[in-house]
Amino acid sequence: MSETTDTIKFLNPWWENKKVSEELAKPYERKIFSKIKELQSYRQTVILTGLRRVGKTTLLYQTIKDLMKKIPSKNIFYFSFDKEIKSLLKLLEDYKELTRIDYKTEKIFILLDEITKLNNWAGELKLIYDSHPNIKFYISSSSSINLEEEAIKNLAGRYFLINILALNFEEFLQITNKHEIINNKKLHEKEIKEEFYNYLLRSFPETINWKDELMIKDYLKTTIIDKIIKSDLPEKFKNINKDLLYTLLELFYKEPGYYLDYDNLSKNLRISKNTLYKHIFYLEFCYLIRIIKNYRPSTLSTSRKLRRVYPYWWNLAYCYSDNKDKILESLVLSQIDGKYYWRELEKEIDIIKIESKNILPIEIKNKDKIEKRDLNTLMLFTNKFNIKKALLVYLGKEEKIKIKEKTLILMPFWNFLLNEGE
Repeated sequence: MSETTDTIKFLNPWWENKKVSEELAKPYERKIFSKIKELQSYRQTVILTGLRRVGKTTLLYQTIKDLMKKIPSKNIFYFSFDKEIKSLLKLLEDYKELTRIDYKTEKIFILLDEITKLNNWAGELKLIYDSHPNIKFYISSSSSINLEEEAIKNLAGRYFLINILALNFEEFLQITNKHEIINNKKLHEKEIKEEFYNYLLRSFPETINWKDELMIKDYLKTTIIDKIIKSDLPEKFKNINKDLLYTLLELFYKEPGYYLDYDNLSKNLRISKNTLYKHIFYLEFCYLIRIIKNYRPSTLSTSRKLRRVYPYWWNLAYCYSDNKDKILESLVLSQIDGKYYWRELEKEIDIIKIESKNILPIEIKNKDKIEKRDLNTLMLFTNKFNIKKALLVYLGKEEKIKIKEKTLILMPFWNFLLNEGE
């Protein structure tokens, strides 16, 4: 028996013992898992993408556990490409030899983790997909950069892409057995507030019960930031300047909301603007930063000079800074996948949330008491653009303020997160 077949047997213990370890298929099922289950009956390949360490592999194991309720265990084949192999077809032949399952005719489910480590994986997957409609594929990779791009290029019409996010606040409370406090937020407000501060640094599944904050920051830097800069990006792009990427990240993470002035930044760093454009693109491309634009109501046109840079996930900024004001802005941006702010002359609104034709201006305040002047710019914006509602997210009590036909909602961060900003 070959080394590869030994690895296959080791990775698929449910063929013999008919169960998946709880350590692999965690008992808690995230909301996104219901979407993954819905897609079981569809022909298309399910692609799990997203930042490193958000729990993609756990979702694959939970899928295996769910499938075993419906089909024979040997019809479920999992493989991780941390083990090097020659081709997908050879892998399927090894699977057939071990299980006596004819992958060419029987209905089987194949789950492939770290698939981007296989050369020409998308071309091979397309060939097998087109010629074997009995096979249902689930694939994922820590290198979501390559995964998404190759899928778009080679698998058009053959996949559903699901972007796995870090834990939201409700999921954090459920996993840490605090879910009962959600049902009566007013009664448990003090406890919810305490858990909110715990959550700020612990939205990645592995870290939720870690006490040592320095260890969490080191984990975020080494397993996410360093892996992307030292491994993922150099595998994808040529002429990567790693030192420049780290310099830019330190700049952007120490000051979330950094105003992006390419002319001045290129001069200060003594690099060409073309090099700067490329490396900022790389950071945005791999989900390390998000760039938001200055809102313009007519055509959503924007000025390059008025763009702002935030960490894609707020808690990554903790690796370089404890600037709570700006980290809280990043938190709300991450929560709603924000894309706009507003600035005109010296007036500015932190976030402009746009859904269909609805526009919601949002101000973020790291304080528990609001004064009248804190509402002035929100009122200016609502009057200027004839908006009926505005939101201020802060550390105090929930409150609604009516000013003529306008409604200003004051909402604590924890309620905003649990209500998803509604």
